[in-house]
Formats: sequence, structure tokens, C-alpha cells
Amino acid sequence: MKTMKNILILMVLLASWVSVPLLAEDGGYFQSADGMNVYIGILPAEMVKDHRIVHQGREGIRTREQHLVVTLVDQTSGQRIEDAKVAGRLRHEGHASEFLPLEPMEIADTITYGNFFSFPEEGAYSLQLRIDRTGEPTTEVEFRHRHVQ
Repeated sequence: MKTMKNILILMVLLASWVSVPLLAEDGGYFQSADGMNVYIGILPAEMVKDHRIVHQGREGIRTREQHLVVTLVDQTSGQRIEDAKVAGRLRHEGHASEFLPLEPMEIADTITYGNFFSFPEEGAYSLQLRIDRTGEPTTEVEFRHRHVQ
């Protein structure tokens, strides 16, 4: 039963990575930087609220929240990067949130990073990611996202 649930969650996440880019201003939720491929997915928080990836220190889902998922892949080896420290923040119309740590999440024997972010209104958002890996300089990437409710 646990395996089926993990497979279902993985399928939902993969579906979000396929469909969410349709909402992107620049047409995609993938970037290459500093020897790694960075993939993101944004899905409604309600889709993951009952799964064990609900992040520590949280009680329930807040209004207008989305769940951000980040996957890191080494360009040379094609292997997932599972030991990074990842943080993200949103900017919208001149307002920026603080960087929020993205927690490692194990789903179907793979590691991604994620957390909940509030998208208070429709419109253009900038998502800034800061990625730290041991022995490497900090990598910063920025994605554009047009949020619709």
C-alpha cells in the first residue's frame, strides 16, 4: 500500500512538471546552472496535504498556498543531487519574501526538495532559488511564473 501511495504521489508530481510550464511566462520550468539541471514544479498544496511530505512545524494548509518541488540533477553523471541545501523565495510586484529552506523529501526512492509558498494573488512571480553544495560556490537561479487561481 505504501508503494502504491508513493507511486501515486510521484505521478502527480510528474504531471505537475508537465502541466505547470504552460503557466510559465518564459515557457519552462527547467534551467541549467553550474553543472546541474534544475527542475521545478508548482502544484496546489491541497494535493499533498495528507502525505508525509507535509513539512515539519506546520499545521494544515493556508489559503492560496502552493507546494514547490525542486529536483537537482548532475549534468555529467545524470544522477540526482541529494545532499544540497536549497532555499527559495518569491517576489511579486516589488514585494519579496524571505528565503525559506526547501526540505529534502523522499518519494519513490528519490530525493527532491520542497516547501509551501503563498501566492496571494494572480499575476507574475519571480522564484529565486539558492543552492548550496559542499565544496561548490552557491548557485542562484531565477524562474518566472504566472500564477492563476
